[in-house]
Amino acid sequence: MSSSSPHPPPPAPSGPGAAGGRRGPLIDLHRHLEGAVRVSTVLELARRERHPLAAPGADGAGDPRAALVAGGRLTGLLAYLERVDAAAAVFTRAADWTRAACEVVLDAYDEGLDGLELRFSPWFIRSRTGLSPDAVIDAVAAGVTEARSLVDLPVGLIGILLRDLGPDSALPQLDDILRHRELFRAIDIAGNEAGYPARLFAPAYDRAREAGLRLTAHAGEAAGPESVWDAVRHLRAERIGHGVRAAEDPRLMSHLAEHRITLEVALTSNVQTRAAAGYAAHPVRTLLRHGVPVTLNTDNPRTSATTLPREYDLAAALAGLSDDDLSAVARHTLAASFL
Repeated sequence: MSSSSPHPPPPAPSGPGAAGGRRGPLIDLHRHLEGAVRVSTVLELARRERHPLAAPGADGAGDPRAALVAGGRLTGLLAYLERVDAAAAVFTRAADWTRAACEVVLDAYDEGLDGLELRFSPWFIRSRTGLSPDAVIDAVAAGVTEARSLVDLPVGLIGILLRDLGPDSALPQLDDILRHRELFRAIDIAGNEAGYPARLFAPAYDRAREAGLRLTAHAGEAAGPESVWDAVRHLRAERIGHGVRAAEDPRLMSHLAEHRITLEVALTSNVQTRAAAGYAAHPVRTLLRHGVPVTLNTDNPRTSATTLPREYDLAAALAGLSDDDLSAVARHTLAASFL
């Protein structure tokens, strides 16, 4: 990508950002860089790296895209995460992550977004590529800067701490983020929420809060309401990534509503990971009826083959949200944004 290259105006989106149908600013609060990189770029770099993703199979059968995109409802979160994670290994150079971040921001602009909060894990990328966390952070920030020289789209970065590396790694992970404090708006925690309760990471969250970072945390996706309680009580998270299983606990919903703790819901992702039984059965309506601030997001738009306007359309057509509900969702999004 050259910062001198012209970029065309975005196509008119079919969802809430469309002319005459706008219900409010279209902002994605929960989008993972690793799950948003373009399939075409992944396959191009896979060919360069002679990675197995570049070949459909020795017998010529199969489609490498199936390793990157969920074709429908999967067996659970791990099968979904395999498709999210598969792409990272071919981005072996710092320049690859600059390109990835630039393309992801340009794609968000083309969706018609008014704002984007983009999260990524420097330590996860290191585990797949060998690049240092510092190199990854600098490369991603350079890509965002390049994209923003081409298009007018506010972007905020969120640094992810990986649960799976254990609580002893949390402060070292945070140290890498804090060395680039000026580049980040917030931190997040992601990974195996059932195996590593949020309370184990409270010291890192306390330190991040002292450094002035905002706080969100994955919870209530692969584990139940107790996971959300943990994130609220011990991490004092302002927002919860997914959090859909909070609908199983009326007392928790009342707490979220009273304290204006916002849920970052992703309908398609939730259905694909089986956090929700289906669009019609998704608890988003229950959460809204109990006054919980709910937002709609993409999570991993490449993996889920979705866009934010599409998520709003699905919310109306399949999840039963009314125009008033969607207007409330847009208000919640604007109020909860870290931008």
